Amino acid sequence: MNNFIILTPTFNDWKSLSKVLSEIEKNIKGLKGKFRTLIINDASNIRPKLHLKNISRLRKIDIITLKKNMGSQKSICIGLKYLKKIKTKAIITIIDSDGEDDPKKIKKLINLAIKNPNSVITANRSGRKESVFFKTLYRIHLFLTFFLTGKYINFGNYCSFNSQNLKKLLSNANLWLACSAGIKKNSTSIKSYYVSRKKRYFDSSKAKFSFLFKHSLSIISVFKLDVLKNSIIYCFILLLIFILTKNLVVFMGILVIVILNIAVYYQSKKIYNFQNCLNLIKHIKRY
Repeated sequence: MNNFIILTPTFNDWKSLSKVLSEIEKNIKGLKGKFRTLIINDASNIRPKLHLKNISRLRKIDIITLKKNMGSQKSICIGLKYLKKIKTKAIITIIDSDGEDDPKKIKKLINLAIKNPNSVITANRSGRKESVFFKTLYRIHLFLTFFLTGKYINFGNYCSFNSQNLKKLLSNANLWLACSAGIKKNSTSIKSYYVSRKKRYFDSSKAKFSFLFKHSLSIISVFKLDVLKNSIIYCFILLLIFILTKNLVVFMGILVIVILNIAVYYQSKKIYNFQNCLNLIKHIKRY
């Protein structure tokens, strides 16, 4: 019999989280084992309120409340560090609390994690139900990440894996910078399962362009050495073209790449608090 942990970060979105838990409850039928829900309360200023009327298997709920707002990536990392500290032995599934990660696919992810204990099962995005503007930004992010790092990362937080992978995943601060990039960098094995990204259950996303840019930069910064190697090659090619053509646009391209490398380097250094991140926990309470 397996133990299962559902880990989800949230900030004030208790209404959506209640529905996510309800949908998970409907879609875990047939899975034999005990379930536990671990909510990372990212310093919400709204008191936790969950509607658990039709929930039975997910009723064992612990809420880790953080001292200050850290963002979803660091919240997830803190949750995983806590599970590692208490020597958890379970199948861990990370899912966002807003409904964009499809709970109907959670059973498939968990079953794949059971069958592949040495792998992280990622929910790769086969489609997105968002505005054309946001889809365009996401495609630019995918292209820029691949252009600079050589890595194609089309998955987010939604994943499932055996807890025996925690040691490798948390062996450095990569997960602290960005969950998806940390998984890509630190995992021994990744197996992809394609899932369509859904719309949020309630309200609209509060993420601003500046946040999306910083998040994209954090993902890229995990691969800073790859970025540097690829950039040297690109700059060398562009320099040859500039010498031949004297085209200032080509020279500007070199400057942009240099500036991006500087930004990536400084972003990669934002790993303070990682080693002692459990000190950011205000309290842990059973709901």
